[in-house]
Amino acid sequence: MARLTSAGTTTFIALLMSSTAALADVTPEQVWESWQKQYSAYGFTVTPGSVERDGDVLTISDLVLTNETTTEIGTDKTVSKTVLNVPSILLEDLGDGTVQGTVDGEIDGTNETTDATGKSETAKIKIDKTDASVVISGTPEEMSYLVDAPSVTANIEAQPATPGGKPALLGMTLTGLTGTQSMSSVGGQGTKADLKATGMSLTMTGTDPEDATTINAKIDMKDLAIKGDTMMPEGADAAKLGDAIAKGMHTNSDMSYGALTFTMDSDTKQGPVTVSGSAESGHAIIAFSRDAVRYAATGTKTKVDVQTAEFPMPMSASIDQGEIDFAMPLAATAEPQPFTGKVSLVGLSLSDQIWKMIDPTTKLGHGPATLIIDLTGKGKAMVDLFSPAAAASPVPPVEIDSLDVNKLQLTAAGAELTGAGALTFDNSMGMPMPLGAVDLKLSGANKLMDGLVAMGVMPQDQVMFAKMMMGMYAVPTGDDLFTSKIEFKEGGHILANGQPIK
Repeated sequence: MARLTSAGTTTFIALLMSSTAALADVTPEQVWESWQKQYSAYGFTVTPGSVERDGDVLTISDLVLTNETTTEIGTDKTVSKTVLNVPSILLEDLGDGTVQGTVDGEIDGTNETTDATGKSETAKIKIDKTDASVVISGTPEEMSYLVDAPSVTANIEAQPATPGGKPALLGMTLTGLTGTQSMSSVGGQGTKADLKATGMSLTMTGTDPEDATTINAKIDMKDLAIKGDTMMPEGADAAKLGDAIAKGMHTNSDMSYGALTFTMDSDTKQGPVTVSGSAESGHAIIAFSRDAVRYAATGTKTKVDVQTAEFPMPMSASIDQGEIDFAMPLAATAEPQPFTGKVSLVGLSLSDQIWKMIDPTTKLGHGPATLIIDLTGKGKAMVDLFSPAAAASPVPPVEIDSLDVNKLQLTAAGAELTGAGALTFDNSMGMPMPLGAVDLKLSGANKLMDGLVAMGVMPQDQVMFAKMMMGMYAVPTGDDLFTSKIEFKEGGHILANGQPIK
């Protein structure tokens, strides 16, 4: 499927902004000059058909925005070209130092992606708004926008890769978009945003050309809030992301949403498949700069229902909370820098229909499952990870200095494994050598293994071997309760409760 660049997304959002701030002094010409600088900073070529002033109104007609980027990963090379056509922009001097802007007509365009083999994929783009206005205030260097757009719609029609195929359709509609945005030309091109929307709807339809499987999906969100800032320094080329980051490009975004629902209907060779679900709320953070990158997301009270031709009765699963959080340094430094790695799935429950298929005789515990892996530590990049040298390296050029196992938990089918510990690493011998200890606790393992034998999932001899290993490397502390201390010693030795493993 053809891809719309992030610069293209930034551009069409900027075109639909509206603002009404006071204490300002800008002219239509200054606003237009600011917009051109913003588009150019993100790699767009700006080509207006005409720019004419008539009284208080500056009209930019037949505007064409063109962006072309090249992405190279190893020997793979992809070229993406986006063209947006804006029929008319009206910038009106309101006489009080502010400027009102409107986009007259529907924005359309194309995105073409070509890979190293010459294969191309094309998508058609259409962007529309309902009663969105733009009133810009501030100064030529620092402009402010107050957003008030009842509806913003974007549609992408990805053309089929094979003749006779059906296009894939992607749609997005934002409703009740309000908030503020600022644009600055001090030290580069910077933007800050604090926006809210009462709702957002995403739709997708498509057909797999290989097996004719069809997909019809929809996601609805309520109460969105988006905060963020981005800076593109002077002289940075947005088309060369690594170069731009090295010169100081950075971005931070924080998005949250309220109630979410989704549906997906699919027709396959095996029959129809229906998936639906909901979530109470969610939150995501994306940030990157020359120094570090972070991605974090949480979701609460998520439920999924699945119905297929093989299993016509709905099968359900729910989770109380899911969380991921990854952060790591990007720039080469002499001293180790902090990193984070966390995955958390708390309260995963399966419906009775699923348990009846898995465990009809109730040999296992059917309570909610939980998985938590919470790691922090320090490490350093040996070279800038956004540099060509890092891309050419067969392994990530990073060095781990220390690792803290803050929490390890796996709860499932009546058994539970927990753990915590801390390690340091000796990197002087090439292969990192861990030093430290991790304490583990295990409960319900014997009952779980006996249940798996009764179900015919595990053979008795394998269970006997597993129990023998537990007896060697774990200490019984109660009824089906065990503890173990895993120690990492000098010279690569590993001990479990004092017994050598390696």
